[in-house]
Amino acid sequence: MSNMPDLSVMDALTMSARNRSSKTNRMGRAFSILLFVVFVIADMLALVAGASAYGSLTHMQNENDEVIMTVGPLVSSVRANDTHGSVRKTMDGPEGEALVLVETDSQGTYETRIYLYRGNIVQEYALAGSPYTPSKATVLAESSTFSFEYHAGLLYITTDSGVTKVALRNMQGGA
Repeated sequence: MSNMPDLSVMDALTMSARNRSSKTNRMGRAFSILLFVVFVIADMLALVAGASAYGSLTHMQNENDEVIMTVGPLVSSVRANDTHGSVRKTMDGPEGEALVLVETDSQGTYETRIYLYRGNIVQEYALAGSPYTPSKATVLAESSTFSFEYHAGLLYITTDSGVTKVALRNMQGGA
């Protein structure tokens, strides 16, 4: 029996190895859990940042759409009637100044009148010289402000949405 190692020494060595192994396993598990928690927090922060950025972009897009909805029809109307000598300013509108776009054909002279009326910017197409009839006008946009001026080939239109610039071809030698 002297050839056989003492069981208590073997047991002690085995226990010691198990204790070291279990400490290493516990530290490895703790590190893995800590790493997992760090990744979850990083993912949550990325999700919050992405949602915030998307919300900001959506808000900017909605503001831009609102401006386009207000001034888009005005700009389109001006560009559609932009011929030499067509743009005129008059104070004859029901509530102040009116932007008058004149066109002449073989049938006569017609005016596209854009002016402010009861909180709306309206457009009226009529025979030149006829009285303003806002009841027949088409509402282009809701706005309590409408003014305009032109300098150096640019028409500046001011509404509640701000100032919009329209390049006039006729002022630059175009059609």
